[in-house]
Amino acid sequence: MSATLLERIVFKRLDPAKVALFVALYGVVLAVPTLLFTLGSAWLRGHFPSVWWMIPLAFFGLLALLAPLAYFALLRRMEWALIRDQRRYHHTLIGASSGMIRIKEIQRLCRLITHTVNRTVGLTNTALFLYEPKEQRYVLQAVRYQSHLPPELSVDQADPLVRRLEAKKDLLVVDELREASEAELRRGEGRDRTAEQVYGWMRRVEARLIVPSFSNERLLGFLALGEKRSREPFTTDDLAIFSGLANQAALALENAMFFEELRANEVLIIQSEKLASLGQLASGMAHEIHNPLTIISGESQLYLERFRGQDAQVDKLLLSIIEECKRAADITRRILRFAKPAPPDVNAVDLKATVEESLTLAGYQVRLERVQCVVNMPDQLPKVRSNQNQLQEVLLNLILNACQAMGEKGGRLALSAHPNGSSVVLKVEDNGPGIPATALRKVFDPFYTTKETGTGLGLFVTQRIIQSHGGTIELESVEGKGTCFTVRLPVWEEGAATVAQPAAGSAEAPEPGGGPG
Repeated sequence: MSATLLERIVFKRLDPAKVALFVALYGVVLAVPTLLFTLGSAWLRGHFPSVWWMIPLAFFGLLALLAPLAYFALLRRMEWALIRDQRRYHHTLIGASSGMIRIKEIQRLCRLITHTVNRTVGLTNTALFLYEPKEQRYVLQAVRYQSHLPPELSVDQADPLVRRLEAKKDLLVVDELREASEAELRRGEGRDRTAEQVYGWMRRVEARLIVPSFSNERLLGFLALGEKRSREPFTTDDLAIFSGLANQAALALENAMFFEELRANEVLIIQSEKLASLGQLASGMAHEIHNPLTIISGESQLYLERFRGQDAQVDKLLLSIIEECKRAADITRRILRFAKPAPPDVNAVDLKATVEESLTLAGYQVRLERVQCVVNMPDQLPKVRSNQNQLQEVLLNLILNACQAMGEKGGRLALSAHPNGSSVVLKVEDNGPGIPATALRKVFDPFYTTKETGTGLGLFVTQRIIQSHGGTIELESVEGKGTCFTVRLPVWEEGAATVAQPAAGSAEAPEPGGGPG
């Protein structure tokens, strides 16, 4: 900041003090001689009869001579005091902005930015909005002294405020917007009303200044600043400092986003390694369980062939044993197919069959939680472009989450699907307690969980899988009424993949029951 600019700012802020000081000093210059002349004239006449009137004039001349010297001396002290305060305020902001880059957590960084700006500048309120790619909106991330703002407040990407920030790429001042709004009104109804809309938004949130943060022409977020507690206007110097702070904040936010992405990728790698280990364990477990099942099923078939018709109750019991062995072997095969590492390619997947298989795998949990499952899917549903193992992981996550959310009281779980243009829409709905509004935008974040034993990775991994298949997943929830996940997957087009998915039966245990007849 140049000395000329600083002096101009200081003099502007000192204008009222200069007037008051001038009036006070020259009041003294006039008051002292006047008092001497009016109140002390009798005494002066008695002691200095011939020259008494010269004494008040001498005092007046002396004070008139000293007053400018005193004025400039006091004014200089006031200037330096103000400059010292300004520099301390600037150094505090600059020091805080340089320290932001060391913070790797986005939420903590947002709280630090709002706290630092609010405390240092002495504002009535501060709010920070950050772009949320999942919602394609600018979401309120941190706020200071603005209790009337709802925590779910957000600004759409197409909002006039965002469009004006992207067009100007500079700070927005409420006074300038008021003037622009009045000019728009004078021009008539058919004109652009962007300034009026932005001015109205700033008035509603009690913002005097909007400070944007850009990175490579992309608006990362913006600060909504209230007025100063001192009621002083924002100076040119304030605006310059805020612009520099916004640039530092953009770097710090990008840095925090990068580390969050890196952390999320590490989680996916660990998850993949765990699934690979689980696949090896499941393979061994399947064969260990298969051997006794084969013996039990074979012996049961042997006894049934040998003693069939002698006792109806025994025949029924043996048939039940054989059926249960087949069912146990089928469950073992399903677990093995789900747990083995999935190939990276995508293929044509029968969504209805995958849903039914997922419900079979989750059958115990569904029965345990007393959940009524309803499936509504047409037989001719188009196949989707996906990976069967990964899609099954997604469905199991959604089904088990719904069952756990409904709890011991049970409830209703509805799975439905229908084609919609070039995609298939799958809905997983429950009538459980729902998700609080404050938690809705966090459920897909890694490590966010409301369960005592949860890892907070289920829905995060679910979203990653759906996105990697070219689809989307959305969440709607109302407290006390239930939750609905909507998954959209692209319809399979012939020739879209070059690598075929491994056969479903590969690496599976053979079905027991091949004993002698």
